[in-house]
Amino acid sequence: KLRLLLAEKEREFILAKSNLSTLQTDYLKQNKTARPKLQLFEGRQELRQMMKDLLLYRDMTVCAFWPVETITKLLTAEFMEEFHKRRAERNIFLKVIWSQNQILAIKKYPFLEDLTQKRQARVAPVGVDFSLGYSIYGNTVRFISSSKENFGFLVESNELATMIKSQWEVIWNLSKPIK
Repeated sequence: KLRLLLAEKEREFILAKSNLSTLQTDYLKQNKTARPKLQLFEGRQELRQMMKDLLLYRDMTVCAFWPVETITKLLTAEFMEEFHKRRAERNIFLKVIWSQNQILAIKKYPFLEDLTQKRQARVAPVGVDFSLGYSIYGNTVRFISSSKENFGFLVESNELATMIKSQWEVIWNLSKPIK
């Protein structure tokens, strides 16, 4: 009986998977007007869920402006280590800018030095300091605060993602590579 039930569930799963692209095409046709979408997250657990949104994707590059120590303390080193491991497994490359005052976190958190984690990091110029971080991927910008305010939000907007990425690229080009 169990084998029959599993075989039936497997057929249902295969059918659902094959219908996914059709549903996506139909959905995109219906939503011709580009309306931005906003999701708000509060508290450690919700912020972790927000971070995991990125893990729904594969084979892409993420650009981040990231207060590494602040966010690692907020979400925990264990969570961040596992998150980056899963990100790398999904072939998601990270180009990240860290602030000068948080660069010592590299020594504190060994996973930040792991070369298998598909990451290129740079240090922002002196005077460019930040406690709120953001990441850009696809048409999504993900913002996350420090533990003082303990919130984050995702914005799905092509225009916003394009604008933030162009600003990020200016700072990236002014930043120094970490060796």
